[in-house]
Amino acid sequence: MGPTQAFIFHQNLKHNVQLIRKAVAPAQIMAVVKANAYGHGAIEIAESALQAGATYLGVAFHEEGIELRRAGITAPILVFGAQLPQFFEAHLRHNLDITLSYAEQIEPLRQVAEQLEIKPRVHIKIDTGMGRVGFLAEGDLSPVFELLQADWLTVAGVYSHLSSADEPDLTYSYGQIERFKKIRTAILEQTAQPPLFHLANSAAIMRLPQAYFDMVRPGVMLYGNPPGPDFPLTWELKEVMRFVSRVTAIKELPGGHPVSYNRRYHTTETEKVAVVPAGYADGYNRQMTNKGPVLIRGKRYDIAGTVCMDQFLVRLGKDDSVQIGDEVVLFGTQEQEQISITEVSRILHTIPYEVTCWVSRRVPRVHIKE
Repeated sequence: MGPTQAFIFHQNLKHNVQLIRKAVAPAQIMAVVKANAYGHGAIEIAESALQAGATYLGVAFHEEGIELRRAGITAPILVFGAQLPQFFEAHLRHNLDITLSYAEQIEPLRQVAEQLEIKPRVHIKIDTGMGRVGFLAEGDLSPVFELLQADWLTVAGVYSHLSSADEPDLTYSYGQIERFKKIRTAILEQTAQPPLFHLANSAAIMRLPQAYFDMVRPGVMLYGNPPGPDFPLTWELKEVMRFVSRVTAIKELPGGHPVSYNRRYHTTETEKVAVVPAGYADGYNRQMTNKGPVLIRGKRYDIAGTVCMDQFLVRLGKDDSVQIGDEVVLFGTQEQEQISITEVSRILHTIPYEVTCWVSRRVPRVHIKE
């Protein structure tokens, strides 16, 4: 295993799941493990989330669900989004719950179900104001009510998605919740076997208890991060990923010497730089050029010059304490210092989701389960 690694702390994940359980009970938890569990490792994260009390899993594509099934995971798995009918057979053969989000999906699904003699489990998606996927809350919902009466499928859930629950002003989210409540009331009047109603994402779990309903869908908070760098975080979440490399070389440069591609940094006097074998191909963003802090021996150092595909340089100045082989923390804790994922997202003017998703497949995940 090379010097650049992502350590995944499962006890921190379980801590986060248990915090959610305590807050949302009796609502169930759907652990969102799409995009390789936001870069953390879908199979391992799914297993630990289920052990900690999640009962459902959420993915974006059927391939992600099939990967979990092949790993022996038997819990219900919902595939989000608008799926093409040509993939319904794969969903059904692997016992994946399908999102139905527009009327044209219904007949193709019925035909595949009939052909395979499998009764599909579906979740009906309602668009309460996201404008992306789902039957419009104010539109024609007759296909939804017909599905509730159909005997060839099981409507396991009805859900929607909040577009703005991370914003300081929650007015728009309150409106979405009210639209969802109205549809829930109408559906409950139509069926003797009520489906699971679910709406709350991470931001809503932390701020909008009225959005809990029967199940919640934590994503970014499972991994210990807030939805955005300025989100008012009051929960004691623990980061699950720690991203590290090591010093592979140290060299001394004279004053006025250019460093890295396009000479974006020049030494001002004789100073040392350390070579770190991680770059944007590993998910350490090129925008960290001349900005990124790293930790070595519990102390902060700055990046010198352009982040390359496979390496970057660190300004050591006249510091003689750093040695070849020393651990370099790109984000995470070291001794008493921390560079949080949120701090990195703030530097890069993005959100914590993106920071962990960037960490590429060539970086080994080291799963710490104890």
